[in-house]
Amino acid sequence: MYPIIFSYKFINIGTYGLMLGLAFYLAFLLTERELKLRGKDPELAYKLLLVIIPSAIVGAKIFHIFENWSEFMRDPKAMIFSGAGLSVYGGFILAFLLTMILIKKNRENILEIFDLTAPAMALGYGIGRIGCHVSGDGCYGIPTSSFLGTAYPNGIVPTSAAVYPAPLFESFVSLLFFAFLMKLRKREMPTGKIFFIYLILNGTARFLIEFIRLNPKELFGLTQAQIVAVLFILTGALGWFMVERRPHKAA
Repeated sequence: MYPIIFSYKFINIGTYGLMLGLAFYLAFLLTERELKLRGKDPELAYKLLLVIIPSAIVGAKIFHIFENWSEFMRDPKAMIFSGAGLSVYGGFILAFLLTMILIKKNRENILEIFDLTAPAMALGYGIGRIGCHVSGDGCYGIPTSSFLGTAYPNGIVPTSAAVYPAPLFESFVSLLFFAFLMKLRKREMPTGKIFFIYLILNGTARFLIEFIRLNPKELFGLTQAQIVAVLFILTGALGWFMVERRPHKAA
């Protein structure tokens, strides 16, 4: 793996940061395009980007700290300033909360905006996970002797053992979700349904992938990410049920 692709004195350009930047940028371009197609102000895409980038990174770091509290207590400074250790769901949750406030301030329908950004979420997630793989940031799967096994001897969190490349699995599935949601958005359906479908898809994929991840079990034999994934699935199912029952305007 190649965690650093350019280094000069105190300047380091890492593959994870590069892929994360690309993920945000492509998600932004897609969101801007979708806003234009729906006759909405594309400036909202810029505002969303300015809120999502810091909130996603801060939320991901906070969530990772809680997920690895004992390690954090041993060396708080190292974990806070480490290039590794970003929990995607923490980023999702904080970004969702702050973007809801932003959308409301712009007098837009929250579910309508979430609908048109759902494909961008899937695209950004898929590209970001490629960054996890190429940088070897530690979100690996369990050791395996199968042909799928991949070692990360030069990663940010190195391992010479062959493990499941969990980030690649998530990336592949998320990009499939992106293609599916792009087709789905052409159909007439209740406002909010596309977003709730994405929550179900994302939650289901993450719940299953956690069975081959190295994360510790927290409750009922489930990892913290699986618990959040279940909440995503339940929220998506409940939201889908509610928007189908009420009078609606098609997205």
